[in-house]
Amino acid sequence: MTYSRSNHLKNMAIAYEYDEAYVCLEIDQAVLDDIARMKLILCGDTQTGVLEDCSYLSVDPHYQGLLSPGQQRLYDVLRSWQEGSVYTITTIGKLAHLMGLEHPMACGKRLENLQSLGAIAGLRMQ
Repeated sequence: MTYSRSNHLKNMAIAYEYDEAYVCLEIDQAVLDDIARMKLILCGDTQTGVLEDCSYLSVDPHYQGLLSPGQQRLYDVLRSWQEGSVYTITTIGKLAHLMGLEHPMACGKRLENLQSLGAIAGLRMQ
């Protein structure tokens, strides 16, 4: 029997992929800073490398599932970086800024959802 995860608001908490979901929440700034500083390394391999406290991501370049608009935008960015270089290093904060998000947790949620759907692998949220 095969199980698949549906990209539905109820299953994926898609509302948390956008800044507006965090407006009323009181989140400690230190937590936000830790999330924003989390390093992501796109190298096409999920094996842990030399750097610690980071995620080695691999993007499935042939992923065909349905994605929300935010997930699709992030997937396209990550896939292009993986295809265009041997290694790309960034942080969740910089990635969020690139996508026009003010809240690093919104970007983090998109990353989590992409991993849940199988579009990326290797994300480790501390």
